[in-house]
Amino acid sequence: MKKFNSIMLVDDDASTSRFHQIVIESLKRTKNITFAKNGKQALDYLLNKGEFTNKLDDFIVPELIFIDLNMPVMDGFRFLELYTITKEFKKRNTKIIVLSTSLIPEEKEKIEADKNIYKFLNKPLTKNVLKDLFNNL
Repeated sequence: MKKFNSIMLVDDDASTSRFHQIVIESLKRTKNITFAKNGKQALDYLLNKGEFTNKLDDFIVPELIFIDLNMPVMDGFRFLELYTITKEFKKRNTKIIVLSTSLIPEEKEKIEADKNIYKFLNKPLTKNVLKDLFNNL
């Protein structure tokens, strides 16, 4: 059973993040879950900038990033654009999983066509969905 050093949840909805945290922790596949409320905060963390500057000792590169699409400040689409052109991230093996409640076919097709995205999943995450995902990584 594969274990992950760190998983990052990026979502502006605190209750959704908390729910996903509970589901992930119940599977006992990681001890480290990092949270960001939007794409900018996630990028700041990943680049060790912003409010995360004093946490360098605690920084663990996430192996998985679960990101929502619709968020204030910086949405998931903009995060993905910037993430894929940032050279610091090209060496990492981080897998990005897009989470959304959106069923707009054009958005789903755009996400599924993006080679930098590992998977598109509908919210909320369930144990079965996560088990399948984790077992196929």
